[in-house]
Amino acid sequence: MTGEELLSHTWWSLLTARAAESPDRVALHFSGPGWDQPLRFGEWHRLAAEASAALSAAGVGPGDMVAVLCPGSAVWPILQAACSRVGAVLVPLNSRYRLDELSYVLGLTRPKAIFYIAAIRDEPIIDRLTPALPPDTAPALIELAAPRVETTGTRPGTAASADGSTSRPATWAAFLGTGSQASGAATPEVSPADPVLMQFTSGTTAFPKGALLGSASTLRATYELGVRMGLTPDDVMYSTQPMYHVGGSVATTLMALTIGCTMIVPERYSPEETFRLVREHRCTARTGQAAMYAMELAHPDFDPAIFATVTKGWSGGSAELKQAVIERMDIPHLVSMYGLTESSSSTTVCAWHDPLEARLASCGRALPGLEVAILEDGRMRDRDTGLGEICVRGWALMAGYFSDAAATRATIDADGWLHTGDLGRIDDQGYLYFVDRIKEMIKPGGENVSPAEVERVILSFPGVNQVAVVGIPDERLGEVPAAFVERAPGAAIEAAEIIERCAARMARFKVPREVVFVTSWPLTESGKILKRELRDSLARGDLGWVGRSG
Repeated sequence: MTGEELLSHTWWSLLTARAAESPDRVALHFSGPGWDQPLRFGEWHRLAAEASAALSAAGVGPGDMVAVLCPGSAVWPILQAACSRVGAVLVPLNSRYRLDELSYVLGLTRPKAIFYIAAIRDEPIIDRLTPALPPDTAPALIELAAPRVETTGTRPGTAASADGSTSRPATWAAFLGTGSQASGAATPEVSPADPVLMQFTSGTTAFPKGALLGSASTLRATYELGVRMGLTPDDVMYSTQPMYHVGGSVATTLMALTIGCTMIVPERYSPEETFRLVREHRCTARTGQAAMYAMELAHPDFDPAIFATVTKGWSGGSAELKQAVIERMDIPHLVSMYGLTESSSSTTVCAWHDPLEARLASCGRALPGLEVAILEDGRMRDRDTGLGEICVRGWALMAGYFSDAAATRATIDADGWLHTGDLGRIDDQGYLYFVDRIKEMIKPGGENVSPAEVERVILSFPGVNQVAVVGIPDERLGEVPAAFVERAPGAAIEAAEIIERCAARMARFKVPREVVFVTSWPLTESGKILKRELRDSLARGDLGWVGRSG
């Protein structure tokens, strides 16, 4: 099957084909402390069929929303396929959302059903959900006692319904039971272009925006990523991405569907779980954000032998970090990529056989059928002649932001270009080079400073394991750079040395005015450093989890 042929499939129709072809093959294997759950294609199809019937019985139909708040668990792929079958839209809820964020997302989407884990780190999740529910709604509430889900249902009649006729949450088994008892229910006609996923993205707005993604675009984006990585059905791929993130709901679940390989998914990412699962399952491929690789390489239990079976993977981060991953983890076919939620996660990807220099420094070339261009003031820049905004056009684009036509028009212009808000350039061979987020540019005295440029320089200094540069207020210049630095194990590099070395390598206005040494980082669960929290910690002087440099 080609990427273009996948545009005619829904998630459900492709799962149906996979289940008929390889019912006993493990599609995804979920694991956490003390539990494991393999999910085979045939079992996945059966459970999704029962779940889709149960959703229909609860009044969920085409265009309705189904929200999920859970760590890595088989509940995700089951509900993804079930929603695809009935035409519903899956709404992943970030497990870090608190009251304001949950109230906004649930008020906007008004889901007819909400699936949630009973507790996270001993906190009852119902205590978060209840005050966040819109007062004039009564969604069906289905509580999972643990990430490992039951694969058989109980007798019908105990599951909550969307009209609020029950006061207690249903169990997963009770919910599934209503589906296993249902028969002969008609399924609606669902188009591959119909929205099936509402993936929230924060960007720079006050509240997250819900990007509506369809089956066709997400399936093809994942397939083309797998092809560029050199994946085959024989691969076993470890995923570091949380399931509520586009890296999980799209690039993890759908990699099993499109490529046919087995995905290993932890309940939650940690270096320790990575070491355990990669070795235990003899993984041949993996994913990874820059912060994740850096944490693993710096971990006292790091051992290159853990990754002896891994030959393929993708990574974010600097060329220096990728070089370290290739050399110290011995992952020769590591590729770089660029993508965003609004373009179904993958936009440009290096091929595993591309020259090493391109795989280290660039984000690869546009996926087949997609256009990627650099625009400045609405005009397309010639290749390799300068910087501008990275823009994307083609089959991968979202349908738009849910219930926000103005934001959609501001993001996708009249010519069909999606404006990413990222700064970059494209060379004469078509390789994309990401520079920085346009809105994260630091402007001391009107000059432009790219945090990524300063980070690249500092990361090259001996004794530096990881760095993040942010802008902080300055009375004279408006704002100036500040650097958060994690020392390499045993290193003694000091702030004055970092500042002095920067001054020798770059213009004075780019040199950090302050260096803060950290031993841990505030991260999203997808492994990206939360620069906003770093910036805020300096602004309020709250450095409890860091140590200000001398």
